[in-house]
Amino acid sequence: MTPAQVGSTTVDVHPPAGEFGAAPWHKELVEFRAEVLHSFGFPSDQDHDGHDAVAYHLIARLPTGEIAGVARFAPLEDLDPSWVLDVEPRAGDLIHREGLTPSDVVEGGRWMVGEAHRQSGVGRSLVLAGAAMTLRLGRKMVWVLAGTAHGQDVLLTRMGFRAASDEIHRMPGLGYPVRLLTARPDRLIRGHGAEGDG
Repeated sequence: MTPAQVGSTTVDVHPPAGEFGAAPWHKELVEFRAEVLHSFGFPSDQDHDGHDAVAYHLIARLPTGEIAGVARFAPLEDLDPSWVLDVEPRAGDLIHREGLTPSDVVEGGRWMVGEAHRQSGVGRSLVLAGAAMTLRLGRKMVWVLAGTAHGQDVLLTRMGFRAASDEIHRMPGLGYPVRLLTARPDRLIRGHGAEGDG
């Protein structure tokens, strides 16, 4: 997939390649995510998991080439386990209530913006690029376990995501509090989330 230009930020899309760790951008991505986790006081050595190998990775870069933010989106049927289904078992019922099947859903994760870029629109760029990519994949819904301790859930809600419930869970491996948010990618693009920023 070709890069998307949103403002001065370029969002590169890296499709799954069957393994994770060999390409130079893999190391760059993991190092960036570790820095962001460290800035929030979380253990940075627990970032990598099996979802990386099957996910589409979005990397937002500034004109200088510096990474400003990242996100990943994995087809639900390729996840074993799905963190969403593992943490919130009733999420399966949500799919059926929405008239969807697992093959209509992508699971977002590792949505992170560098400390120096959190008020510059990078988060918005990642949301819009992720929505466009999800539509190109033929998917109808994206869900994500959004962090509540530092307002990630608030930012994504401003962009058009909706809370699936009021329940707060602990993210496996990292332990930080999260809540389940969902969105239809076509509505994210139509709504454009002018107030969203991250």
